Amino acid sequence: MKNILILLLLAAIWNACKDENEDIIFADISNSAFSFRPIAGGAVMHYVLPDDPNVVGIRIRYKDAFGNDVLRAGSNTCDSVKLVGFNEAQSSVAAQISLCYYDDKESQPIEVVFSTEDSGPVAFMKSLECFPNWGGFSLRFDNPKETSGMAHVFYLGTDPVSNLPDTILINSFLLEETDGVKFVNYTMQQDIASPTVVVRVEDFRGYMVDEKVWPNVENLVMAKLSPTDFAFYCDNSIEDEVDKLGVQYLFDGDTKGLICYENENNGKCCSFLAGPDAAGEAAHPMYVDLKQNRIMASVRFYNLIKNSAGPNWSGPSSVLCYYLNENEIPCEVTVYGLKDDGGVYASYDAMNSLEGWEEIGSFEQDKSLSPTERWCLHTWDSRYRVALTKAELKAAPEEYMDVTIPAIEQGEGYRYLKIVVNEVFDLYETFSRSYENNYKYVQFHELEIYTDK
Repeated sequence: MKNILILLLLAAIWNACKDENEDIIFADISNSAFSFRPIAGGAVMHYVLPDDPNVVGIRIRYKDAFGNDVLRAGSNTCDSVKLVGFNEAQSSVAAQISLCYYDDKESQPIEVVFSTEDSGPVAFMKSLECFPNWGGFSLRFDNPKETSGMAHVFYLGTDPVSNLPDTILINSFLLEETDGVKFVNYTMQQDIASPTVVVRVEDFRGYMVDEKVWPNVENLVMAKLSPTDFAFYCDNSIEDEVDKLGVQYLFDGDTKGLICYENENNGKCCSFLAGPDAAGEAAHPMYVDLKQNRIMASVRFYNLIKNSAGPNWSGPSSVLCYYLNENEIPCEVTVYGLKDDGGVYASYDAMNSLEGWEEIGSFEQDKSLSPTERWCLHTWDSRYRVALTKAELKAAPEEYMDVTIPAIEQGEGYRYLKIVVNEVFDLYETFSRSYENNYKYVQFHELEIYTDK
């Protein structure tokens, strides 16, 4: 009886082992069925599944940069899967690949290795540089393809609530491919002669990846250039004595529209309007001759703030300038520079014939942006803005668009400037008396040029 029990126990153990071995599946596939392409923060695994109707997909397991177990899966309807979770570039990352079957079984794993490239945040930080700039600082970086993540920019200042030293967040932005070197300029609200700049980056999984600190970044001081020190050229400026439009009003020192309250100007524009074709693909550039090479700081465009002194809509120009100028105001501007060639150019055509321009600064807001987020808050749309009284206009802040030009790599500076208005804002809302700016007129109130001195 005892021997019979022993035989039965041995038989049960043998059957269990047999069933267990039958569940083991060895993949009918070789390592040559897999290939890996390093990308930012990971790799792409390409695969070719065996010609087996029972195979429904593939799984790959590995550990990410933080030692966490990661499982990625691909189906038989695809031929690749993205492997993520890395920061600095790595080589020979160990992974295990298994085939998946209809009955939710997996094959024995196949050992493979793959390599990765620097993640977006790491590549961003490796290329990131900080330079002194006008009223703040500039960041320069070059992001590769498939970059992702987020950057946070701070400077050491004073907390306005506690009045104690603190890191002040000035901007956060998504990291994406730059298609070349990109500059971002920052102006600080607090007056700090030599601020400490801090940049932190994180990935989209919520991990803080890296931080860089630049102490004592010089805050450069710029000065407005007198209109007597440069010449301005525009071949499609509307010169209208009745409605008081013309180039002369760009440089009269009035940055808000207070000039409209002077008796002889009541109900008049006293501003600048150019067109047709002052914006868009066929835009006529505007030119500035600074008479000598100068280190450029900024080109500033001011808005004519809607005020109670006008309009009287007495002529066609005032309708363009006052009635609905919301869609004449620039939202995207590029400034180009050219160094002194020793020439003398006293006409628009002569300036327009110059070659060799290089882009030195730009400004862009989305043309359909909400009016409350545009650089020009109080536009003459006749219905959705309240006209300011003279007292209110005096107290109101100036509204201007600043095309900041990084101080670095200018050398001796530039003598000639070319200003191109690429786009104007859309009408935010239309109504029965709306005017479509089909001929691409451009309107702004004052133009200022800033240099290093």
